[in-house]
Amino acid sequence: MTSLFDGKPLPEIRATPEKWSLGDLLAMQALQPLIPHYVPWTAWSMRPAALASVVNDVVLRHRRTVVELGAGSSTMVLARAVELTGGRLVAIEHDPGFATALNRQLRSAGLHERAVVRHVPLTALSAEAPQTGSRRAAEHWYDREALHHATPDGIDLLLVDGPPAGDLGDVLVREPAVRVLRNKLAASFSVYLDDAEREPERETLAMWESQLGIPFTIVERISLGMGSTDGGFAPTL
Repeated sequence: MTSLFDGKPLPEIRATPEKWSLGDLLAMQALQPLIPHYVPWTAWSMRPAALASVVNDVVLRHRRTVVELGAGSSTMVLARAVELTGGRLVAIEHDPGFATALNRQLRSAGLHERAVVRHVPLTALSAEAPQTGSRRAAEHWYDREALHHATPDGIDLLLVDGPPAGDLGDVLVREPAVRVLRNKLAASFSVYLDDAEREPERETLAMWESQLGIPFTIVERISLGMGSTDGGFAPTL
Protein backbone atom coordinates (compact mmCIF):
# COMPACT_ATOMS: atom_id res chain seq x y z
CA MET A 1 0.00 0.00 0.00
CA THR A 2 1.37 3.41 -0.98
CA SER A 3 0.59 6.81 0.52
CA LEU A 4 -1.47 9.13 -1.68
CA PHE A 5 0.69 12.05 -0.59
CA ASP A 6 4.36 11.15 -0.80
CA GLY A 7 4.56 7.76 -2.50
CA LYS A 8 6.02 6.10 0.58
CA PRO A 9 4.76 2.66 1.62
CA LEU A 10 2.21 2.70 4.43
CA PRO A 11 2.31 0.20 7.27
CA GLU A 12 0.05 -2.82 6.78
CA ILE A 13 -3.45 -2.32 8.18
CA ARG A 14 -4.74 -5.51 9.76
CA ALA A 15 -8.40 -6.35 9.31
CA THR A 16 -8.55 -7.76 12.84
CA PRO A 17 -6.37 -7.35 15.94
CA GLU A 18 -3.26 -9.50 15.70
CA LYS A 19 -4.29 -12.05 18.33
CA TRP A 20 -7.86 -12.52 17.05
CA SER A 21 -8.89 -15.69 15.22
CA LEU A 22 -11.93 -16.78 13.22
CA GLY A 23 -13.39 -17.98 16.54
CA ASP A 24 -13.17 -14.41 17.87
CA LEU A 25 -15.09 -13.08 14.89
CA LEU A 26 -17.80 -15.73 15.36
CA ALA A 27 -17.92 -14.96 19.10
CA MET A 28 -18.25 -11.25 18.36
CA GLN A 29 -21.30 -12.03 16.25
CA ALA A 30 -22.74 -14.30 18.96
CA LEU A 31 -22.26 -11.58 21.60
CA GLN A 32 -24.11 -8.91 19.59
CA PRO A 33 -27.46 -9.42 21.38
CA LEU A 34 -25.70 -8.55 24.66
CA ILE A 35 -24.10 -5.35 23.39
CA PRO A 36 -26.59 -2.50 23.98
CA HIS A 37 -24.72 0.01 21.81
CA TYR A 38 -21.18 0.82 20.80
CA VAL A 39 -18.62 0.00 23.47
CA PRO A 40 -14.95 1.02 23.21
CA TRP A 41 -12.74 -1.89 22.11
CA THR A 42 -8.99 -1.49 22.55
CA ALA A 43 -5.86 -3.60 22.27
CA TRP A 44 -6.34 -4.34 25.98
CA SER A 45 -9.90 -5.64 25.62
CA MET A 46 -10.65 -9.32 26.20
CA ARG A 47 -10.78 -11.44 23.09
CA PRO A 48 -14.42 -12.02 22.12
CA ALA A 49 -14.02 -15.82 22.27
CA ALA A 50 -12.66 -15.57 25.82
CA LEU A 51 -15.46 -13.21 26.85
CA ALA A 52 -18.06 -15.54 25.31
CA SER A 53 -16.66 -18.34 27.46
CA VAL A 54 -17.19 -16.29 30.61
CA VAL A 55 -20.69 -15.29 29.48
CA ASN A 56 -21.50 -18.98 28.91
CA ASP A 57 -20.53 -19.67 32.52
CA VAL A 58 -22.73 -16.81 33.79
CA VAL A 59 -25.74 -18.06 31.86
CA LEU A 60 -25.33 -21.85 32.10
CA ARG A 61 -24.37 -21.85 35.78
CA HIS A 62 -26.76 -19.03 36.64
CA ARG A 63 -24.11 -16.82 38.26
CA ARG A 64 -25.65 -14.01 40.28
CA THR A 65 -22.71 -12.27 42.00
CA VAL A 66 -20.02 -11.45 39.46
CA VAL A 67 -16.90 -9.41 40.15
CA GLU A 68 -14.58 -8.18 37.41
CA LEU A 69 -11.13 -6.73 38.10
CA GLY A 70 -10.31 -4.41 35.22
CA ALA A 71 -13.35 -2.86 33.55
CA GLY A 72 -13.87 -2.26 29.85
CA SER A 73 -15.89 -3.50 26.89
CA SER A 74 -16.37 -6.78 28.75
CA THR A 75 -18.22 -4.91 31.50
CA MET A 76 -21.04 -3.89 29.18
CA VAL A 77 -21.47 -7.45 27.89
CA LEU A 78 -21.35 -9.00 31.37
CA ALA A 79 -23.86 -6.46 32.64
CA ARG A 80 -26.38 -7.70 30.08
CA ALA A 81 -25.52 -11.34 30.93
CA VAL A 82 -26.21 -10.89 34.66
CA GLU A 83 -29.47 -9.17 33.74
CA LEU A 84 -30.50 -12.52 32.24
CA THR A 85 -29.79 -14.35 35.51
CA GLY A 86 -31.20 -11.69 37.82
CA GLY A 87 -27.73 -11.16 39.22
CA ARG A 88 -25.39 -8.21 39.75
CA LEU A 89 -21.98 -7.22 38.41
CA VAL A 90 -19.38 -5.17 40.27
CA ALA A 91 -16.46 -4.11 38.07
CA ILE A 92 -13.33 -2.62 39.63
CA GLU A 93 -11.36 0.01 37.72
CA HIS A 94 -8.24 1.90 38.78
CA ASP A 95 -8.76 4.80 36.33
CA PRO A 96 -11.40 7.19 37.73
CA GLY A 97 -12.19 8.79 34.36
CA PHE A 98 -12.74 5.45 32.67
CA ALA A 99 -14.89 4.25 35.58
CA THR A 100 -17.07 7.35 35.23
CA ALA A 101 -17.41 6.89 31.46
CA LEU A 102 -18.43 3.24 31.81
CA ASN A 103 -20.97 4.04 34.52
CA ARG A 104 -22.43 6.64 32.18
CA GLN A 105 -22.75 3.99 29.46
CA LEU A 106 -24.37 1.54 31.87
CA ARG A 107 -26.95 4.14 32.83
CA SER A 108 -27.59 5.04 29.19
CA ALA A 109 -28.20 1.34 28.44
CA GLY A 110 -30.53 0.96 31.42
CA LEU A 111 -28.12 -1.46 33.11
CA HIS A 112 -27.18 0.63 36.15
CA GLU A 113 -29.51 -1.39 38.38
CA ARG A 114 -27.58 -4.55 37.51
CA ALA A 115 -24.01 -3.34 37.17
CA VAL A 116 -21.68 -0.73 38.60
CA VAL A 117 -18.06 0.23 37.98
CA ARG A 118 -16.30 1.19 41.20
CA HIS A 119 -13.08 3.15 41.22
CA VAL A 120 -10.38 1.57 43.38
CA PRO A 121 -6.91 3.14 43.05
CA LEU A 122 -3.65 1.25 42.80
CA THR A 123 -1.47 1.55 45.91
CA ALA A 124 1.82 0.09 47.07
CA LEU A 125 1.65 -3.46 48.38
CA SER A 126 3.44 -4.66 51.45
CA ALA A 127 5.92 -7.47 50.73
CA GLU A 128 3.60 -10.42 51.42
CA ALA A 129 4.14 -12.66 48.42
CA PRO A 130 7.67 -14.02 47.94
CA GLN A 131 9.45 -13.84 44.62
CA THR A 132 8.78 -17.05 42.72
CA GLY A 133 11.50 -18.29 40.40
CA SER A 134 12.39 -15.48 38.03
CA ARG A 135 9.09 -13.67 38.68
CA ARG A 136 8.69 -10.70 40.98
CA ALA A 137 5.74 -10.11 43.25
CA ALA A 138 3.47 -7.21 42.40
CA GLU A 139 4.53 -3.93 43.99
CA HIS A 140 1.25 -2.11 43.29
CA TRP A 141 -2.28 -3.45 43.31
CA TYR A 142 -5.80 -2.31 44.10
CA ASP A 143 -6.10 -0.63 47.49
CA ARG A 144 -7.14 -3.52 49.71
CA GLU A 145 -9.37 -1.64 52.12
CA ALA A 146 -11.20 0.14 49.30
CA LEU A 147 -11.54 -3.14 47.42
CA HIS A 148 -12.99 -4.85 50.47
CA HIS A 149 -15.71 -2.21 50.72
CA ALA A 150 -16.31 -2.17 46.95
CA THR A 151 -16.86 -5.91 46.45
CA PRO A 152 -19.73 -8.09 47.71
CA ASP A 153 -19.59 -11.35 49.60
CA GLY A 154 -20.68 -14.56 47.91
CA ILE A 155 -18.82 -14.01 44.62
CA ASP A 156 -19.72 -16.90 42.33
CA LEU A 157 -17.72 -15.71 39.32
CA LEU A 158 -14.48 -13.74 39.49
CA LEU A 159 -12.94 -12.43 36.27
CA VAL A 160 -9.40 -11.05 36.60
CA ASP A 161 -8.31 -8.80 33.73
CA GLY A 162 -6.60 -6.10 35.77
CA PRO A 163 -4.56 -4.30 36.79
CA PRO A 164 -2.82 -3.77 33.42
CA ALA A 165 0.07 -6.19 33.12
CA GLY A 166 1.31 -6.09 29.55
CA ASP A 167 4.22 -3.69 30.07
CA LEU A 168 5.50 -5.08 33.37
CA GLY A 169 7.51 -8.06 32.16
CA ASP A 170 7.91 -10.83 34.72
CA VAL A 171 5.89 -9.22 37.52
CA LEU A 172 3.02 -11.29 38.97
CA VAL A 173 0.71 -8.28 38.63
CA ARG A 174 -2.57 -10.15 39.08
CA GLU A 175 -1.54 -12.81 41.60
CA PRO A 176 -2.98 -10.99 44.68
CA ALA A 177 -6.58 -11.35 43.42
CA VAL A 178 -7.32 -14.77 44.86
CA ARG A 179 -5.37 -14.20 48.08
CA VAL A 180 -7.28 -11.01 48.77
CA LEU A 181 -10.76 -12.09 47.66
CA ARG A 182 -10.70 -15.76 48.62
CA ASN A 183 -12.83 -15.24 51.73
CA LYS A 184 -15.48 -13.49 49.62
CA LEU A 185 -15.98 -16.43 47.25
CA ALA A 186 -19.21 -18.42 47.36
CA ALA A 187 -19.25 -22.16 48.03
CA SER A 188 -19.62 -22.73 44.27
CA PHE A 189 -17.60 -20.44 42.01
CA SER A 190 -15.49 -19.99 38.89
CA VAL A 191 -12.34 -17.89 38.54
CA TYR A 192 -11.10 -16.66 35.16
CA LEU A 193 -7.77 -15.02 34.26
CA ASP A 194 -7.32 -13.26 30.93
CA ASP A 195 -4.02 -13.06 28.98
CA ALA A 196 -2.99 -16.57 30.05
CA GLU A 197 -0.53 -16.80 27.15
CA ARG A 198 1.93 -14.76 29.27
CA GLU A 199 4.31 -16.59 31.56
CA PRO A 200 3.55 -14.52 34.72
CA GLU A 201 -0.16 -15.32 34.28
CA ARG A 202 0.61 -19.02 33.90
CA GLU A 203 2.57 -18.93 37.13
CA THR A 204 -0.26 -17.02 38.76
CA LEU A 205 -2.70 -19.80 37.81
CA ALA A 206 -0.42 -22.40 39.41
CA MET A 207 -0.35 -20.35 42.61
CA TRP A 208 -4.13 -19.96 42.60
CA GLU A 209 -4.53 -23.71 42.15
CA SER A 210 -2.52 -24.21 45.33
CA GLN A 211 -4.37 -21.46 47.21
CA LEU A 212 -7.87 -22.65 46.31
CA GLY A 213 -7.30 -26.39 46.04
CA ILE A 214 -9.07 -26.67 42.68
CA PRO A 215 -7.57 -27.42 39.24
CA PHE A 216 -7.01 -24.61 36.77
CA THR A 217 -6.94 -25.03 33.00
CA ILE A 218 -5.45 -22.85 30.27
CA VAL A 219 -7.46 -22.77 27.05
CA GLU A 220 -4.60 -21.91 24.75
CA ARG A 221 -6.62 -20.94 21.68
CA ILE A 222 -8.32 -18.08 23.55
CA SER A 223 -5.56 -17.22 26.07
CA LEU A 224 -7.89 -17.81 29.02
CA GLY A 225 -7.18 -19.50 32.35
CA MET A 226 -10.04 -20.89 34.42
CA GLY A 227 -10.82 -22.93 37.49
CA SER A 228 -14.18 -23.92 38.92
CA THR A 229 -15.50 -25.80 41.92
CA ASP A 230 -18.12 -27.19 39.52
CA GLY A 231 -15.52 -28.83 37.28
CA GLY A 232 -15.62 -28.87 33.54
CA PHE A 233 -15.49 -25.84 31.30
CA ALA A 234 -18.17 -23.54 29.98
CA PRO A 235 -18.15 -24.20 26.19
CA THR A 236 -16.81 -21.60 23.83
CA LEU A 237 -16.04 -21.16 20.15
